Amino acid sequence: MGVHEATLMAIASAPYVDRVGADAGTVEAMLALAKKIDAWDEIVDLAMEQAAESERKPTVPAHDNTSLPTFLRYCEALGLTPATRRALVAEVKAEGDAVDELKKRRGRKQAASG
Repeated sequence: MGVHEATLMAIASAPYVDRVGADAGTVEAMLALAKKIDAWDEIVDLAMEQAAESERKPTVPAHDNTSLPTFLRYCEALGLTPATRRALVAEVKAEGDAVDELKKRRGRKQAASG
């Protein structure tokens, strides 16, 4: 499985990512970058095969050292890394705790007045 396919699966599994709304630009940029990363892998594989056949050192174009870090920043921005996913879950849990606490207080207040 390539990076692009894995990214599509991750986005589909993340209900909080708004692919057609607020997050659309980030998602599309991330998918374009995923395709670029996959294409780079194919170029390297081809160069390695050609080098093996000719018994020469592989000729690979200059290394791109920004695509992977940039891709990971997009993942973080969309909550698609383990750390950001944990933070989102903790945030949702904290919000739920606050709502539960408010409901308890309202219940006690109603019981005291009623």
